Amino acid sequence: MSEEPQPTVAEQVVAALRATGIDTLFCLPGVQNDALFDALVDAPDIRAIVTRHEQGAAYMAMGAAQVTGLPSACCVVPGPGMLNASAALTSAYWGYARVLAIVGQIALPLQGRNVGTLHDLPDQTAILAQLTKHTAVVHDPDTATDTIGAALDALVSDVPRPVSLEVPVDVWPLAASGRIRAPRATTPPPDPVAIERAAHVLASAERPLMVVGSGAYDAAPEVIALAERLQAAVTTRRMGHGVVPTAHPLFVPITVAHDLWSDADVVVGIGSRLEWPLGTWGHDDELRLVQINVDHDELDRHGITTVAVHADAAVACRALLDALGEGSRPSREGALSALRADFHRTTAHLEPQRAYCEALRDVLPDDGVIVEDVTQVGFGAHLFYDHRRPRTYLSSGAAGTLGAGTAVAIGAATATDRPVVGLTGDGGFLFTAAELATAVQHDIDCTIVLFNDGAYGNVRRIQRTRYGDDRVIASTLRNPDFAAFCASFGVRHRAVDTPDGLRRALPEALTHKGPALVEVRVGEMPDPWPFLRMAPNRG
Repeated sequence: MSEEPQPTVAEQVVAALRATGIDTLFCLPGVQNDALFDALVDAPDIRAIVTRHEQGAAYMAMGAAQVTGLPSACCVVPGPGMLNASAALTSAYWGYARVLAIVGQIALPLQGRNVGTLHDLPDQTAILAQLTKHTAVVHDPDTATDTIGAALDALVSDVPRPVSLEVPVDVWPLAASGRIRAPRATTPPPDPVAIERAAHVLASAERPLMVVGSGAYDAAPEVIALAERLQAAVTTRRMGHGVVPTAHPLFVPITVAHDLWSDADVVVGIGSRLEWPLGTWGHDDELRLVQINVDHDELDRHGITTVAVHADAAVACRALLDALGEGSRPSREGALSALRADFHRTTAHLEPQRAYCEALRDVLPDDGVIVEDVTQVGFGAHLFYDHRRPRTYLSSGAAGTLGAGTAVAIGAATATDRPVVGLTGDGGFLFTAAELATAVQHDIDCTIVLFNDGAYGNVRRIQRTRYGDDRVIASTLRNPDFAAFCASFGVRHRAVDTPDGLRRALPEALTHKGPALVEVRVGEMPDPWPFLRMAPNRG
């Protein structure tokens, strides 16, 4: 009786997708990856979504990973394909998305020789090492299965960030021994000593402030319970929206948190890098800092942490609640309510951003998803949108990637049945607008809200403010006819020019099968940055 033939490396990678629960591959095929795509023909359970640009493939994988918290995957050719995807990979890195980037490679005998073969790079892996938390390269079919398995383990473990898997063109078709297993996730358990020390610090806090980030997305009940136990004010900058709903009486916008910062005696960071307050607002010897993070590098990045808890946010918060025990503290809800009311008075002039955020909130369900591009209403949403649940506001975080929003929104829409709305401006939209063709081809329901002011609006306003009206340069745009543009793709288009117009047009767009675009024609908007980036007030 003849033995079954061993699977090829390409078939092992397909098995790895399946073992990880990934059923969609965002991709742009090419000659170095032909063997992988041939193997995908025999894997009908894995949907191949072909995109119009490598950046689109990686951005879509990012959106799918962010909206679910689960791994996703993209596949591109080496050299220019990988470089085209690199902006999306750095966005996924700072947007904390578990993206498996499958990247082709030139043939083994040609690597490192710099001979200029098709798609050659002197050291592709060195570039990927700066964009991912783990770089895996399959050099030998005998160790391929172990190499792939280690990449999968890294993908699902600890801090959510991209992982790259490179396979040379001449290695794909080779037989690989062993079986692909399901990935094994590892998360550091909280140190009981650190928990006791943190509980001691928190028990003595009189004016605690909690800052939550994306590392707290899966810990919302625990974070809320800890905040209520401590009567701590809670804030977030952009990546932790919805962990504590904005309507919760202990939540405060980032502007109010700045006011509280100067007097806070204990700050608790939960799944947050704390870069914004510590790096901008300052600190002194009187500030005690409890940092809870699954990312070891963030536990004491600024050298001032009082107690570091290296653990998953939900597990750590439950341990802290147990260590604190029962108890009650004087309510801070009234004082925080007054501060929020004052914030709304001082920001009342930020129109129409506030009104557009209210229109979006009126239409979207509690679990509806917004994808932020770098645009004026996106900035306003950090201050004014009513965030009600985690993973409903997707951002590129510290990457601040202009133009990502359309493709990220399309990717998110493939991974959830919840309505997805991408917020973009006319400048950023055209970066990935060609991916509307991908959405049409693959019947992806997604709505883009395009704010059209005929400019890179943020840049133009900064130029005028800093240098004068006569010093504006390279920020005004001549746009296409967006209605005709959408029609050429087969995308539904509506144009409005008021918040009420958006409120009326958006429900129709959300129920439309396939992609839709609502163009919102706007003028220059007032500056929100004084309420987002505040001056140092401590230390």
